[in-house]
Amino acid sequence: MSPVPDSSALPSSSASVETGALHGSELPAPPWRTRRKAPAARQPLSAEAVIETALRLVDRDGLDALSMRRVAQDLGTGPASLYAYFANKDELLEQLLDRVVGEIPLPVLDAPGDWAAVVKRSCWDSRAVFLTHRDLVKVARANIPVGPNSLRYTEAMLAVLRGAGIPDKIAAWGMDQMSLVIVADAVETSIHVSHGRQSEADAAPYLAQIREYYASLPVDRFPNLVAMAPAMTEGSGDERFAFAIDLMVAGLARHAAGHVVESGQGVFVGGGGK
Repeated sequence: MSPVPDSSALPSSSASVETGALHGSELPAPPWRTRRKAPAARQPLSAEAVIETALRLVDRDGLDALSMRRVAQDLGTGPASLYAYFANKDELLEQLLDRVVGEIPLPVLDAPGDWAAVVKRSCWDSRAVFLTHRDLVKVARANIPVGPNSLRYTEAMLAVLRGAGIPDKIAAWGMDQMSLVIVADAVETSIHVSHGRQSEADAAPYLAQIREYYASLPVDRFPNLVAMAPAMTEGSGDERFAFAIDLMVAGLARHAAGHVVESGQGVFVGGGGK
C-alpha cells in the first residue's frame, strides 16, 4: 500500500490563494478595454439649473427636442423632481423665454429727440438675442409675456415712447405690433435655418426658383407678379427687417409731441393725449 501523505506537510489551499492572488488594482488594464469615465458630479437642483439646462438643450437641438424628461436626464434626476419647480412644460417655456428676454439691453432715452433711434436699436437688439437661441422665439407667439425680465423691458420701452410724447394708446399698440414684427422675423429666420438656408448665399438658389416661377406666370392673369418678380425676391433679411421697423417707427413719429400731420380734417399735432 502507498503510504498516506502527512496532511500537515502539504500546503493548504488558503495558503496557495494568499500567495498566488493579485488584486485587480495591481494589474494594468488590457489596452483594448475602454476605460470607464468617472461619473459627473450631480449639480444641485434648482429652478435656475432647470432653466439653464433647458436653454442649452434648445440651443443645441431646437425647441421640438425639449421635454421635461430630456431636461431631467441632463440634470441626472427624474422628471418628477422638476415638477417641484414648474407645474408643466408650458410654465418652463414661459420662464425660459423670460430668461432670454433678460439678455436684451433695456432701452434708455437720454434726450427726447433721440427716441426713434433708441426704439430702432432696441428692435435690432431684440431680434439679435432671439436669433441666438434657435427657434425658442416660437414660444412668444400668442403669449403675453409677464415674467420679471419681460416686465422690465416693457416698462423701459413704454418710458421711451411716452417720453417722446406719444399718446398712451398709440405707445401700447405700437410696442405690441413692433413685437409681432420682431417675433415673426425671428421665427421665419429659424425656419429658413432648419431648411439649410443659414445665410443669404444658402437662400439664393431657393429665391431664384421663386423669382423664375413668378416671371413664368401667365402675364394676362398675373401682370403685377410677372413685372415685379425681381422686386418680390430681392433684398436680404436684414434689409427687409430694417424696412419694416423704419415703417413702424415712422408711423409712431406721426404721433410724437410736436409732430404736425396734415389730413383731410385739418391739422393734427401729435402728443399730449391718451
